[in-house]
Amino acid sequence: MMTEKAKTTKEDANKGKKAPFFLLAAAWFIPGAGHWILGKRVRAAVFAAVVVSAFVTGVLLNGELGTPKPQDPFSWLATFACFGNGILYVGRMAWLNGIGGLLAGIPFDLQSGGNPSAAGFAYGNTFLYTAGLMNLLTVLDVSDIAREEKS
Repeated sequence: MMTEKAKTTKEDANKGKKAPFFLLAAAWFIPGAGHWILGKRVRAAVFAAVVVSAFVTGVLLNGELGTPKPQDPFSWLATFACFGNGILYVGRMAWLNGIGGLLAGIPFDLQSGGNPSAAGFAYGNTFLYTAGLMNLLTVLDVSDIAREEKS
């Protein structure tokens, strides 16, 4: 069992320590990659499965990926949430817009999929936003593990 003084010394040693940028970028871009790199294989598989399955469910329910719209400032929040999906977001946008359309439409005028008249549209949106935000939380978890604040 750690004494209070030893615990404080360890916290002081880790204070100001930063996680490598490439690790955080990998954790964001590919769900589960950050934990995989850190050797947390089971955690990586679970987080990847949860994020990917939530994203796929959102797409199957005809959810709309967040894209910025000039007349709607809150659309930026939806975009941020969906962009948290990393490669899943980029891949879906490329599927909908093509690579040329994806590059030409940034940040506006992108097709975001979804069908507002579909029964599951609102639920699909919620799954897509939640998947992105969960992936961003895994990036924070990777940061904590890399800075040895968590095991």
